[in-house]
Amino acid sequence: MKTFPHSRASLHAALVTAMLIAATGSAFAQVGRYDPAEREAHKQHTQDAETASKFPNAKRESPHLEATKKGGKALNEIVEAYQAKNYADAIAKAEALGAATDNAYEKSFAYQLAATAAADSKDNARAAADFQKAVEANGLDNDQHYQVMYNLAVVQYQLGQSAEALKTLDRYAAETGTDPAETAPLRASMLANLDQPAQAAVVFEQTWKKNPADSKALLNAVALYRQAKQEDKANALLLDAKSKGVLGAEGYRDLYVGYINDNKTTDAIAVIDEGIAQGMVKPSPDLAKAYSVIAQNAYAAGDTATAIAMYKRAAPIAEDGEPSLNLARVLFNERRLPESRQAAQQALAKGVKNTAEAQKLASSKDK
Repeated sequence: MKTFPHSRASLHAALVTAMLIAATGSAFAQVGRYDPAEREAHKQHTQDAETASKFPNAKRESPHLEATKKGGKALNEIVEAYQAKNYADAIAKAEALGAATDNAYEKSFAYQLAATAAADSKDNARAAADFQKAVEANGLDNDQHYQVMYNLAVVQYQLGQSAEALKTLDRYAAETGTDPAETAPLRASMLANLDQPAQAAVVFEQTWKKNPADSKALLNAVALYRQAKQEDKANALLLDAKSKGVLGAEGYRDLYVGYINDNKTTDAIAVIDEGIAQGMVKPSPDLAKAYSVIAQNAYAAGDTATAIAMYKRAAPIAEDGEPSLNLARVLFNERRLPESRQAAQQALAKGVKNTAEAQKLASSKDK
């Protein structure tokens, strides 16, 4: 049985963007706060902010820490260097402060700054090390602490450290209680990199079932199930999408290719015909190749009628005359010589590798 390749584009790589802390705004307003009235105002502001926290279900109690006067001044200088895009200077000063201070807030904030500057400088290895130190110092409020933890997972993933990244991401999810759908693409990508395609497929499948309009999640799940040799699960997902009316052009192709490779000729043809009727499957050289594989498999199974029908469908939309030549061969073997000669002539007109055979068939004589 000849198989037909799935599209290389079937597995849509999850586009993961690091949500790096922006070195501006209210986050840096916390650096120095020495006036008692200002401290009290900040305390009230912090309490109000917690009500609208990004992580309302976090298990960690958000600390209320501040920089010392000396540390605050140093952090302000680092912020200014970062904002001026003097990344090397910002990194050097931030790492020095992080190593020297005993203040947990200053340590976390400094390493967060160093990591962000390193990431902006495309130095992911340094960014990962400094994000790790910022998390370990445990001095930031929940919003910043978990943002840094997520950044660490992303950078670890970008470094190819998928096992470490998955551990970090799982910790992030467990401690914050965030919706699994928010981290699903990144988690599935990590699992796939760890050669766990079936587990990755489950993540994408769950994402798709929550949002059937998410075609990328569907196709990712299908591709990963196929990678895991779980063809039945892949086809079941595609059929589910078809029943919901959300199976797009790529989904139709994946479904009929799956049936072709499972040698389910009738099902493959039915899906192609439905896809054409729905406008999801268009005449193309790729479709011609699919028809040709169906024809070859049918002929090998002794189903000559289907083989002839499929080669006839393939011939006019193929890039070359190979399907017409195969049709000529089958018709010749069936002693349908006038039709065989006509098919061979069509093959020559479009171009074939074996012109000698095509010419021979085109000039064959009735006996």
